Amino acid sequence: MASQTETPNVESRLLAALAHGSVVAQGLGVLVGVVVYTNQRDRSRYAAFQALQAAIYQLFSLIIVVGIWIAWSVFYVISLIPVIQQAERTPDAPPPPIFWIGLGSMVIPCAIMVAIGLYGLWAGLQVWRAKDFRYALLGAWLERSGLWQTDSAL
Repeated sequence: MASQTETPNVESRLLAALAHGSVVAQGLGVLVGVVVYTNQRDRSRYAAFQALQAAIYQLFSLIIVVGIWIAWSVFYVISLIPVIQQAERTPDAPPPPIFWIGLGSMVIPCAIMVAIGLYGLWAGLQVWRAKDFRYALLGAWLERSGLWQTDSAL
């Protein structure tokens, strides 16, 4: 495991927490994780693993969120077609229900973004407390892959 042989010091914990907590910066958080990883890979296995894990989590999350927003945009544009057609026939009529459904469905990508952010912040809190945090699925996969290990750690 990444941290069983090492008790993380304050600097390692702070950098690991910063990498995870940078999820609130959306796309820039990936860069924070990469910078912390490259800076710490020869100094602290704990901070390096946590930072790489955070960067990959945030990259996957960014791809998923962008995909969800694109899907929502397509659905919303489709919901505007009846609004445009109705406006031509009866300009003073309220928008049809499909418009409100399309607009209200914006809650879905927003809720997913909040959940992703809260999970990343939870990870940051856990590593600040010197816990050995693993993202569901990603942490175990990353650990088994050996991608995070450095030459000095082998």
